[in-house]
Amino acid sequence: MTFIPYKIKDDGKMKQLKKKDFKLEKELQSLVEENLKELFGITFLATEYSTGQRHGGRMDTIGIDENNSPVILEYKRNKNQNIINQALFYLDWLVDHKSAFELLVRDTLNKKIEIDWSSPRVLCIAEEFNKYDTYAVDQMKRPIELIQYRIFEDDLFALDILTAAEESKGNNKSSTNKDYSVEYHLKNGSERIKKLFDELRDFTLELADDVVESPRKFYIAYRIIRNFLCIDIHKEHLLIYLRIEPAEVDLEYDILRDVSEIGHFGTGDLEVRVESEDDIKLAKQLIEKAYDNSGN
Repeated sequence: MTFIPYKIKDDGKMKQLKKKDFKLEKELQSLVEENLKELFGITFLATEYSTGQRHGGRMDTIGIDENNSPVILEYKRNKNQNIINQALFYLDWLVDHKSAFELLVRDTLNKKIEIDWSSPRVLCIAEEFNKYDTYAVDQMKRPIELIQYRIFEDDLFALDILTAAEESKGNNKSSTNKDYSVEYHLKNGSERIKKLFDELRDFTLELADDVVESPRKFYIAYRIIRNFLCIDIHKEHLLIYLRIEPAEVDLEYDILRDVSEIGHFGTGDLEVRVESEDDIKLAKQLIEKAYDNSGN
């Protein structure tokens, strides 16, 4: 995907913005680390994290995402320069050293968090990847995401998601003994609720080709870069959590609730309770709004 950026000037005329470059790879890394939460919904844990003397590696950035899954970020200022092989090495190291990551989380955030090891992933960020890179990642079936960046004059920074990580399967090394799936969650719902879920699921996945469905322990998340929707399936209703500021919508609808100050499973501050077909139309409108709000 190629976008040519233009700035609209005060007089209504356009000026094409010129591409810029980072002088050093560290500039790219520092910029992303400073904005991890805004860009990817990731909480920063460490930079240049050592894999120890025996393995002799250093992960550029390591963090934990909004689903409490580990995320490694690797950067290259220009072309990929073997970044995918590094990603595989660090991903396998991380899965084999879970206790080290859990200790890092506890020491850095000063609290104990239940880590979701079903979907650790690596984000590879470079100025350019080629068709062989995307083909290789697709064939690997490993949770590696290729992201191209561009920086332009007037401080414009853009990302292009080339490949989104597939969720871990039972035969994937990064999987845990407990694999969560859509079917796992649907066991909780009645036949009526399953039909309502299927309708919302189909609608969500049709929003874009690269929407990722990510079943977790307590909910099913949908994202491209960040979660924009989480669905918690109950026997007689669905609880939908959306990345929407509650102040942006009319909370007079009985099925809507502001949960920004209320504990709940999933990400998002607006709750939609779906019990019947009558609730579907509003739910779809808000799902699309959350998708648009997330910058996807």
